[in-house]
Amino acid sequence: MLHSRIFHPDVRIRLGIVEALGDIRDKRSIPDLTTLLMKDESNEVRFSAAIALGGIGDKTAIPPLVSGLRDADKYVRFSTSEALWKLGWNPTNSEEHVYFLVARKKWHEIPNIPDVPLDPLFLALQDTDANIRAAAVEVLGDLGNPLAKSACDIALKDKSSIVRWKAVIAFPKCNIPLMHLPRGLSRRTRERKNPYVASFLNFMFLGLGYNYLGKWWGFLLFQINLTLILLMSLTLGPQLPYIISYGVSGLSVIHTWYFVKKLPDL
Repeated sequence: MLHSRIFHPDVRIRLGIVEALGDIRDKRSIPDLTTLLMKDESNEVRFSAAIALGGIGDKTAIPPLVSGLRDADKYVRFSTSEALWKLGWNPTNSEEHVYFLVARKKWHEIPNIPDVPLDPLFLALQDTDANIRAAAVEVLGDLGNPLAKSACDIALKDKSSIVRWKAVIAFPKCNIPLMHLPRGLSRRTRERKNPYVASFLNFMFLGLGYNYLGKWWGFLLFQINLTLILLMSLTLGPQLPYIISYGVSGLSVIHTWYFVKKLPDL
C-alpha cells in the first residue's frame, strides 16, 4: 500500500511514506527510495530518502547515495554522507573523498588529500549558503592550484561580500595576479542601496529612508516625526507642523545622499 502511494503529488504524503519505509526497513523499498533520492523535486523528500536508505542497511543503496553527494542541496548532501557512513562506505577515489568531505563540511581535511580534484569545490561555489561558498573559496586558496582561476571569476562576482573578500585573500595564493581582481570584482551585481530611493523616502516620510538603508533607528525617527507633527498640530494648527517637518526632511535628503555615496560597495 505504501509503495503504491510513494510518488503521491502531495509532498507531505511522500514524506510520511518515506519516514514509514525508513522505520520498516524493508529492502524491497530501496528502488523507490532511490528514485526519490535521485529525482524528487523536494529537497526534504530527497533528504528523508537518503536517511531511509542508510537506515535499511543494504549496501546496494551505496551507488545512488554516492551520486547524492553531488546534490545541489546541502541538507541532501549531508544526509547522503551520513547514510554512507552508516553503511561503512569508503571512497574509491579522491573525487568521491572530496565530495564526501564537502558534504560533511570537513574543509580542513581536504588539502591533505593528494591531487585534490576541483569539481567538488566548484559545486560548493554554487551553493545557496554563502558560508559554504566562502569555505570552498578558502580551500581553493589553500590548495594554491592555478587551475582555480575560473573559480576566482565566479567568487569575485558573488552576491555575498563575505565570499568576495575570501576570494580577494585566497586567489593570490593560486598565482593569480592581483591586477585581475578589480576587473573580476567589477562584474559583480551591485548591492549598494539606491540613493534616489533613500532620499525620496526620507523627504516624504522622514526616517523611512534610513530604515531602507538598514538603520534600525530609521523607523524610530519616522515615529518621532509623526508624533511631533500631531503634538504641534494641537497648538500651531494643521499646516505649520508639516511645513517644519518638510524643512527638516529637506536637510535629511542632503545628508542621505552623501551618506549613501560613502557606503562601501565591495
